[in-house]
Amino acid sequence: MNGQGAAARAQTLGAGPLGRGGSAVCGLVVAAALLASCGRRTVAPPSSTPPVTPPPTRIEAIHPTARSAGVLYDEPIWIQFVTEVDTTTVSDRTVFLKLDTRRVPVALRWDPTTRRLHIAPLELLGLRRTYTLELSPLLRFADGSLLGETFFSQFTTNSLRRPHSPQPPDDRLQQSPFVALQWSGLTESSAGPVTYEIHMGPDPASASDPAGPALASRAAPPFIPRTRWRQDGPNYWAIHAVNVVTGERLVGPAWRFDTFAVGAAYDSIAVSVVDWNWLLDGFPVRQRCREDSLVMGPTIVSTIRWNLGPPDTTVQLAGAAIELTPRYSTVPAVAGPSVWYATAAFAGCSHTFPGPPNTDEANGRLADAVVLRPDRIRFSSDALAAHVEATRRLGGLYGYLFRAPVRRSYFNPFADTRAATLWLYIYRPGPAPARLAAVRPGG
Repeated sequence: MNGQGAAARAQTLGAGPLGRGGSAVCGLVVAAALLASCGRRTVAPPSSTPPVTPPPTRIEAIHPTARSAGVLYDEPIWIQFVTEVDTTTVSDRTVFLKLDTRRVPVALRWDPTTRRLHIAPLELLGLRRTYTLELSPLLRFADGSLLGETFFSQFTTNSLRRPHSPQPPDDRLQQSPFVALQWSGLTESSAGPVTYEIHMGPDPASASDPAGPALASRAAPPFIPRTRWRQDGPNYWAIHAVNVVTGERLVGPAWRFDTFAVGAAYDSIAVSVVDWNWLLDGFPVRQRCREDSLVMGPTIVSTIRWNLGPPDTTVQLAGAAIELTPRYSTVPAVAGPSVWYATAAFAGCSHTFPGPPNTDEANGRLADAVVLRPDRIRFSSDALAAHVEATRRLGGLYGYLFRAPVRRSYFNPFADTRAATLWLYIYRPGPAPARLAAVRPGG
């Protein structure tokens, strides 16, 4: 193309309302892009669940409301109608609760006073799951008309179960001041990691207050106290479940127990032994199971297990103590030994060094020895008594390890008056003392 032809072409492109040739070119490019984009329409991906539809004119209210999130798994489910429903058409063919495509079995109940159809699931709803409530267009009303269209509404459940079934049971009197706390209603792991905060207080409000400090936090029950509960008034406690992922907090009810009074009379009983053993680190490996001595030291694994027997509901624990006598009269009793709890079941005559049996190195120490006289030491503390109480009542706890900074030998549990002995101090409750009923919120 010669220069004149190019100039003529440029003049032709520059003609028209867009003005100069450069502007016309830009206009053509933009127009082409717009035309091209019109041929590529964005299509939304198909939904795996039905859309939430606006309620037909016959539906006045619904609970949970459409698209609700964090709905408690045991929340009531109902639909309120403007007019009376023909209950002969209410069945599992016209009313559905679905998890994905699976139908959840439900019980249906019509309340004519409120014009509400109650839908009660016959299985526990899952956590952090979306459920669909569906009504068939064939649902009929008392005037003979039909709903006429399918109705859908969805809600998503919360992430925690509600704490329930306390031990000791609510409102129990004359309990041990060392009683361990247990509860049910644990959240399944699929809903996310959960911690359970134990909140205590002198009244229900303080135990239920989420802003109040927690006494402790556990991944699961039981909670075994390290110090005795108050004995001069009621103990209120509540479990606050917290989902670490969602941040949801679900506060259980405030429960109460009272302990027996300080200074109450008690009896002492010696507990029968199961086995004892000690093992010195080194070779050859030799198990000193049920020998005449129990030896402890920095390179020794030393244990005793006592038979606490089946739970006795007629008595409450007032305390516990372990007493040992030095094996050799030339080696007097000294402070220094300590007693620890075992963290798992172990074979009584098959120790290894440094374990099993093992302990909780951070929290397993229960008591330090004190010298009663030159031929006797004693281990006694609130933590030891609470551990014994939990073992007697709940089970699942495994025995005791003994440690000492220097090597020491003590008589075994069968050595007559010098035997290693676990003493239980037990209180036998009489008639429950009268007390005023607690005033609870809403009651």
